[in-house]
Amino acid sequence: MLVAVFILTICVLPFWFGRYGVYVPQSENTESTFLKLWHIDSFEGGSGNRAEFLNRIAVKYHAKKTSCYVVVQTLTEEEAINAISNGNLPDLISFSHHIANHFYDKLQKLELKSPARTEIQKFAEKDGKTYAIPWYMSGYCLIGNSAVDERVLTQLSVDTAYSFGNPDAKNPKFAYTAGLKNSYAQVAMLENSTARANLKSCDPKMLEKTSFEAYSDFTKNNAAVLLGTARDFYRVQNRVSLNGMQACAYVPLQKFSDLIQYIGILNPQSTAQSENFISFLLSNENQRALAGIGLFPTTDIEIYADSEYKKFEKAMQTITKSISIFATPDEKLALYKKAINSMC
Repeated sequence: MLVAVFILTICVLPFWFGRYGVYVPQSENTESTFLKLWHIDSFEGGSGNRAEFLNRIAVKYHAKKTSCYVVVQTLTEEEAINAISNGNLPDLISFSHHIANHFYDKLQKLELKSPARTEIQKFAEKDGKTYAIPWYMSGYCLIGNSAVDERVLTQLSVDTAYSFGNPDAKNPKFAYTAGLKNSYAQVAMLENSTARANLKSCDPKMLEKTSFEAYSDFTKNNAAVLLGTARDFYRVQNRVSLNGMQACAYVPLQKFSDLIQYIGILNPQSTAQSENFISFLLSNENQRALAGIGLFPTTDIEIYADSEYKKFEKAMQTITKSISIFATPDEKLALYKKAINSMC
């Protein structure tokens, strides 16, 4: 009888107490911890799902750090804003400057040394302190359609982008299609060129269209030049390789991109564990894996073999201008209006 009671005590009671929230001492290696990571998409990326990519990294991290689970949750900008306004915060948040003004005052200062390039890391720093780390980036690219104007194959540049197309035709071939709502593609053009847009060769609805409408116009030969993102670059390359389009020219824009995704910490009680995960995410191994979803590393490593992707990658390594995660909506609006006025 005493033996039975002893077995019950050492085997059943610890399980019962653990199941119902009474602390049961465990070794450090077996005590499970959970980190909630919100991922908010604010811009078009490359060729794959960024949340799924994060999930794969989280699984790998758990395999190495068996006591820690990172739970990835995808939220829209609106969902994240509503949750934050109601005081609901995750441990970690993956975000861009588009939404940062809703919570940047809650970001925890990081002691972690960032492996990202100094030129882009600075956009997540304030008063010499780091509050987030850029973990992937994308950019803008001019794409020339040779079916509309074959000269784009040899002459496309930021300064010639407005000179193609046939504005005298019955159905004008617009030389420029933006269609990038909530993006700063026009700022990128301004940073790379002093040429003003020729409105006669521009799509008059270029600022009203969605990015997909702009892409669709381009692939239907209604535009000689598309100002797109790495997602458009990927789509067009696929169409050309599958013989669905004639050859196209690609000119990635250097100097400026606001298409940078950061990761930061909102829960001060999980700072140490969260920093460990961020370090893992930013490792060379995981940065190289970005090639699988058509995005670019924030470090100096090179991950692409394809010649056009390598050209895009090199352009991303020259980015020195972006938008701070601490920029106010008024500051960003002023930047956007300046670019639009300069172009059109």
